[in-house]
Amino acid sequence: MKQTLALIVLGIVSTGLFSCRHSRQIAGTSFPVTDTTHHQASAADSASIAAANTFNKEMLAKLRGNYINFTTFSAKLKVDFETEAKQMSGINANMRLHKDSIIWISVSVPIIGEVARAIITPDSLKAIDKFHKVAYLRDMNNAKDLLNIPFDFKTLQDLIIGNPIYLTDSVYQVVKTPSVISFTCDSTMFTSLFNVFADDYVLQQSKVMDKDSTRRRSIELTYGEYKSLDKVKFATLRRVFVEEKNYTKINMEFNKIDFEQPLSFPFTIPSGYSRE
Repeated sequence: MKQTLALIVLGIVSTGLFSCRHSRQIAGTSFPVTDTTHHQASAADSASIAAANTFNKEMLAKLRGNYINFTTFSAKLKVDFETEAKQMSGINANMRLHKDSIIWISVSVPIIGEVARAIITPDSLKAIDKFHKVAYLRDMNNAKDLLNIPFDFKTLQDLIIGNPIYLTDSVYQVVKTPSVISFTCDSTMFTSLFNVFADDYVLQQSKVMDKDSTRRRSIELTYGEYKSLDKVKFATLRRVFVEEKNYTKINMEFNKIDFEQPLSFPFTIPSGYSRE
């Protein structure tokens, strides 16, 4: 169950709710640029460089202009996942989020009911495995062994609510087509690739790759079945592909989404549970 909880949490927090299209289906578009090295232009290209810099600044401003501001968020969704060792489908997840404060996740399966619950704060992660009667208590800085993701609370929050992660000003390798703009940018730990729709600069796809080549770790996210909800752009279908030593494939279908509603975040550790 520890693996199941980790995969569900990983799947949920690794997808953002950023993209929105009223008619576009989930896409499998690949990134046209895989060379992530920087190339120096000659002095003769100064005019082209200036034009490219202007375009990049405008693109980033429009992309950041789509950031979602909120106080509370909740969602219900179905999750299927596959690894090299196992497959599970029809998992139900319930998420609640209070900005900068709490991420709450409940996981249930058919017939059995709720099997796991987790609550994440900026300082800690707590989870209970109801099937095996185990509680996991972690300082957030030491939660990587449970989640297997090197993200802090703010990054998890951005992933859930749909704001792009590891988006920096160091944009390069820009490729423009009539429908999609692709580009690469760098952060301290990762190289990130983005596909954004050319008409309104919302995400179609993103990929985060660890700069440490020995890890060979990456997460690729694809967004589809877009809907508008209270002026929020929201993708109700998501596909996640995680690669490290092995692979994990996760499909998610959101069937209920709410913003700015009163929420509770119940979490108790029953007596008799062992603690790890």
